[in-house]
Amino acid sequence: MKVLIPVDDSNTANEAVEFVQLLAKNNPIDAVVLMVSYVPAQHTLQPWVTEWSERENLHTQEVLDKARQSLEADCQSVSTIHGTGSIVPCIMDHAMKSKADLIVMGAKGHSAIQRVLLGSVSDNIATRAECSVVVVRPDQRKKQRLAKILLAFDKSVASRAAATELMQLQLSRDTRVSVVSVAQNPHIFIDDGFFASPIPLTAEQIAPVNDAADRMASQIAERYPHTDSQTPVADHVGEAIVEAAEKGRADLIVVGDA
Repeated sequence: MKVLIPVDDSNTANEAVEFVQLLAKNNPIDAVVLMVSYVPAQHTLQPWVTEWSERENLHTQEVLDKARQSLEADCQSVSTIHGTGSIVPCIMDHAMKSKADLIVMGAKGHSAIQRVLLGSVSDNIATRAECSVVVVRPDQRKKQRLAKILLAFDKSVASRAAATELMQLQLSRDTRVSVVSVAQNPHIFIDDGFFASPIPLTAEQIAPVNDAADRMASQIAERYPHTDSQTPVADHVGEAIVEAAEKGRADLIVVGDA
């Protein structure tokens, strides 16, 4: 598996490197570490540009070298790239050039997971990338990650593909997986931007969602025996998934590309 890791010397980028280290312990990983530098083209006549560029190049190389040294012991191969220009287009371009199977990057900022807020760069990449993307948040618990995984499943092709990708990872059979299929309460829209209270679902309406979650959990249990299923009933699917992840202290949330 070829993994692209954009870094910027932040704590979250360092945790992304650690995540790949953990993944590489049981999966063959070819890592490509990328750091993108800003080029002050509009200031080329300013006397400070040359010295600034030299310092930036030195700093970038130090960051890339640190990441390479961290990854070399566990990855099959590690290469580094110093990119320049706009961050998101540069990451997207190198993901295509390197034929990356996965992009692993840190989330910017320290906002609560409650709103699933990603930094503008990681949000852009997660939305636009043609390959799978893992956004790593700071691990306040500082424990071995990937012990608990939540799979959001809605019977769509994308969520089935996400389940398949999860089962292809070489993780410990002790890994606990929770398949979460949300039964969403319907709303009646009254006017543009306004809606009435949600209509409560009946047990008969919830049953097919629960059955689908159970069937997927049974399939995943062949690979990871400690797999269960949940069918929360909620007004908002995303919030229900995040609530389940927080309650179960999930280390990783796996979702399909809608």
